Amino acid sequence: MILRISVSYLRPVAPALALGLILSGCANGGGMGSGVTSFTQEGRVGPNDGSDSCHAQAVALDETGNFFGQDILTGAAAGAVGGGLIGALAGGNLKSALIGAAVGGTVGAAGGYWEALQQQQQSESQMDATVTNNLTTENAQINQTQLAFNNDMDCRFGQAQAIRQQYAAGQITQAQAETQMAQVKSLAQRDLTLAQTINGQIQSRGAQFDTAVTNLNNGTPAVSSDRTAAISEPAAIREDTPLYLRPDPSAPVVGQATEHEPVTVTGSSNGYALVQADDGTRGFAPMDDVGKPGSHHVLHIPASTAAAPSGGSQIQQLDGSNAASRDAFAQNVSVSQSAVANGFQLAS
Repeated sequence: MILRISVSYLRPVAPALALGLILSGCANGGGMGSGVTSFTQEGRVGPNDGSDSCHAQAVALDETGNFFGQDILTGAAAGAVGGGLIGALAGGNLKSALIGAAVGGTVGAAGGYWEALQQQQQSESQMDATVTNNLTTENAQINQTQLAFNNDMDCRFGQAQAIRQQYAAGQITQAQAETQMAQVKSLAQRDLTLAQTINGQIQSRGAQFDTAVTNLNNGTPAVSSDRTAAISEPAAIREDTPLYLRPDPSAPVVGQATEHEPVTVTGSSNGYALVQADDGTRGFAPMDDVGKPGSHHVLHIPASTAAAPSGGSQIQQLDGSNAASRDAFAQNVSVSQSAVANGFQLAS
């Protein structure tokens, strides 16, 4: 028996189909060659051979990503048909998310979730309840992913600090310290790649929710439009202060700013300013330690926090929380990327 398929049908999906099949095959056989990560957990976070004291944290981060590699709605693609097809071919969870990161940007659609809701022929009140439940679950999962990423980065920077202490105490040679530090940096960069993939999925799903909530509220924007407003405010450090990986005094220190040092403030959160020094170092400094250039006055920068419009409905408030959480995660990943790229030196 010969199966005949219309060429006109195959032509628009053939490239994606072929890529999906290739990646699916690589998931079983390992990597695709030098520099390409395997679509298995071991390929993403390495084997548990006892050599990496942060392996459990990396696995925990990886496992939170499984949620975001799934469709928001059972049986409904979070993007366009092409993205769903590729994910189905590759098979499940974060593996699908990784594949989607390679090709999903060209085939995704921000209205896929809303269209799926409509196809289920739910009433408006039913759709409202469905989206409310989905957003509640999504927000809780983003919080778990944020915690897992924080734990992973804290562990990596802790490894680096332990190497510095061993080197300073003369327990290891400079050559050994440099080799170990390079290994830790490589692992941190690998984990960042994983976090960036998860972040891409979070942002894609967030756009889906924004569209659905806007439509359920008769075109009223789901969240305030100023959440993406760029901040670039010249400032100066008022006194010597550490720069933290996150707006949290318990977070790893990723730099040191000195009194009167000029910096640029690019954001703020929880009483901390996100600053960038002239050498490219980025980190969070206590707001009280950041002043106006040539002045001792504290620089006041409003936080760019996503929020629902004033008086918004419950579903708008949930979507505002979702936007704030995903913005915070994206910012955290970006700052961590800078910290890893410029850090992990023997001199702290």
